[in-house]
Amino acid sequence: MLRHVRTPLRLVVGPPGAGKTTAVASFLEEADSCVAYLAIQDDESATSVRERIAASLGLGPVDSYASFIDALGRCGPCQLALDEIDHAASDALDELEAIVTDAPKNVSLIYIARSRTAIDVGRLVARGLAAILDAEMLAFNAEDIAHLCDAAGVSFSSFDVGRLLDETEGWPVVVSCVIRDVADRNGALAGAYDQWCRSSGRHFAGFIKGEIERQGDFYRTAFHLVMRGGSGPEHDDRLAALETCGLFVRYTQGDCRPYRVVLQFVAGGIRAATTPVPATGALLTVRMFGRFQASIGERPIEWIRRRDAQLFKYLLLTPNGTATRNALRQQFWPDADAQLATQSLRTSCSNIRRAIAAIVGYENVDRYFSTRGEVGVKLSNAVLDVRRFTAHITDGDEQLQRSNIREAMAHYHAAENLYSGELLSGDYPEPWYVARAAMYQALYIGALGRLADLHTDLGEVQEGCQYRERVSSLKAVARIVEGLPAVGETNSRSTAV
Repeated sequence: MLRHVRTPLRLVVGPPGAGKTTAVASFLEEADSCVAYLAIQDDESATSVRERIAASLGLGPVDSYASFIDALGRCGPCQLALDEIDHAASDALDELEAIVTDAPKNVSLIYIARSRTAIDVGRLVARGLAAILDAEMLAFNAEDIAHLCDAAGVSFSSFDVGRLLDETEGWPVVVSCVIRDVADRNGALAGAYDQWCRSSGRHFAGFIKGEIERQGDFYRTAFHLVMRGGSGPEHDDRLAALETCGLFVRYTQGDCRPYRVVLQFVAGGIRAATTPVPATGALLTVRMFGRFQASIGERPIEWIRRRDAQLFKYLLLTPNGTATRNALRQQFWPDADAQLATQSLRTSCSNIRRAIAAIVGYENVDRYFSTRGEVGVKLSNAVLDVRRFTAHITDGDEQLQRSNIREAMAHYHAAENLYSGELLSGDYPEPWYVARAAMYQALYIGALGRLADLHTDLGEVQEGCQYRERVSSLKAVARIVEGLPAVGETNSRSTAV
């Protein structure tokens, strides 16, 4: 949190039990300037929030937003932390967002929320006015767990710490409960999580269900559907909706997924005969914009041959991540003898499996890549920047049609951040992806154009002009590229030379 102290706003966001308030309180205790902490009340109005902030900072009476901003300028350097901003009324949320821009530079704001959409943080981050500290950053690491054990007088080994970290995913509320439980029993950390599950698991499940029951019908339904498992765009949308509202789903390694503990305690009573989510195994994370990179966990896949990687990329760009063997033979070995093409495909598949097995072991390869039936990548266990990009564009267009301008802009900004370069720009252009690259670029330019218009409509003329200039530049480059010969073609001059 100290790293972003010069950023006007730090949004601390995460589900219940993520340690948001504790982290902020610890930070404020060490602050060397004036500090104020305020918990927002249910449906609290802008006037009420303004008056309570003024009282907590000793600013005296304020009768308007303008006088409030003026008073902030006279209070000197301070750290202002506002908790549970999700509870505020809509007019209060509008003012809280405006304060980020209007507050004096010596006033540092900390907003604590379950939902990352409580305010238009995407726009603020894009303008360099805000930083997000989410559940992933708040999660405990091995050093934190060891420190807690020392403080509680719990004996442990490095293996015990690593196992607890894996079992809890560093979720602060669960780690703290487990260590407190074992400390009360004067036990050791070994096996402590299993013991806590047996003694207190039903109480924790009750806590989760209670939080869900307090939500609207849409989120309750989405939560229960997610707990039943699934895959595909609709499943991803439900996960994203739950994560944005802080409902026991976290954003990690480029994707949203439920906490494993939640699946363990809650899903068992909800699921019918669905296949359980694997308790272990990192996600396959793929970057296809710019230079291609595929990793499992934090380890990049080391390809044996270039052709193997190309086949893998081809599969990732198919709608379901799969293709028939005949389609692959026609695509990559169109002129080869049928028997030779079949053997070449078999070798590539074997090499892909070997490259993945080097990270996860052969017994886990099928979680990521399968050759049973059609050849395919398991997209349900993968995070692809291209799929997230198109999802944000689609969501942005839908929000724009509903006149939800801020929500639409947040999605367009997210898509903008994902597009780190043209599709597979580090590769030699090949017909099977060139058209797809042009499509993604057109979507990107379209999103920037809509951002230019929306910023301008909101009176943010400078931002609108900057986006318009970027669109013009990209279109100019695209026109030049369109004039070049297609892949595999030559023009008369190159032929003559």
